[in-house]
Amino acid sequence: MTKNVSRIRVVTIDVDGCLVSYDAGTAFKSSWDALGRAYGLQGKWNRRIEAFYDSLRGTNDHRWAETNVAELAGKSVQEALKILYPIPYCAGAREFADASKQNFRRGLLTTAIDLVAEKAAEELKLDFCFCNTLHRNNGTFTGTLDYDVPTWLKHIKLLRVCRRCGVWPEAICHIGDNENDVDVAEKVGMFIALKPKTPKVEKKGDYVVNDFFEVGRILGVLK
Repeated sequence: MTKNVSRIRVVTIDVDGCLVSYDAGTAFKSSWDALGRAYGLQGKWNRRIEAFYDSLRGTNDHRWAETNVAELAGKSVQEALKILYPIPYCAGAREFADASKQNFRRGLLTTAIDLVAEKAAEELKLDFCFCNTLHRNNGTFTGTLDYDVPTWLKHIKLLRVCRRCGVWPEAICHIGDNENDVDVAEKVGMFIALKPKTPKVEKKGDYVVNDFFEVGRILGVLK
């Protein structure tokens, strides 16, 4: 069933595996995966996420994030940037960002790390960015973070999006790809599943697409 696009005023976009896809050997295609790869921690981090993914669902996934980030303490940020940049955007992301700026408030609602999310928001000239921040000092990671957007509690940030943009959730279109986008999808006016990672995500989508060119056509900003 199609939704009324005319009601949409705000577009929130997931980053990892959606706006951005890193070739880091996991299904998540995330900035976290790429960060682990930068320091030879990819295998260790992959095993950790496999062990904790379901057990931490909706509870204490901050332990997973804190454990990973603690292993970065003292490591050069520059080594990460060699892997993280340039950002590997999904097809049509730049075109959609440019075409939609006069029609919607656009921003990121993501569990991605700030080195990627904030850079993407800057490059695409988006209006806001809610993500997780890795602490740095004098060019090295401190081993701590602000875990502002928990993996399984992403939906709690919708209130901040609404306050910032002056809308109700029904006026928001969320674009996401994975199961932690489902709770967001259930609260907003429209959910576009972009390359959904599971059947559950695909079923939840009001629309299912492969790139941001299709998103732009659905929202009426690209032909």
